Amino acid sequence: MKTITQSNPVQLSTSISGYRKLNHHLIHPVIAGFLGFSVILMIIYFINIFLYIIGSNQKSQLDFLDLSLAGVGFVLQFSESLLRSFSG
Repeated sequence: MKTITQSNPVQLSTSISGYRKLNHHLIHPVIAGFLGFSVILMIIYFINIFLYIIGSNQKSQLDFLDLSLAGVGFVLQFSESLLRSFSG
């Protein structure tokens, strides 16, 4: 007489689910943060160029304050996207 043993197969879906969670809760907010950073930096840069063209500024350059404002854009966009990913 043969005995039949049943074993539970290894579930591969847990690793894929973990990857999707990591992608949804970390990768997407970081990408959204970089998008917010770059959009705000481009707006500031184009305003600087426009002010240089009309003669309001003597030279067109980006200061530390401009980069820090773009960093605030990164933080705001990242946190908004992160909170949205956890809420729904």
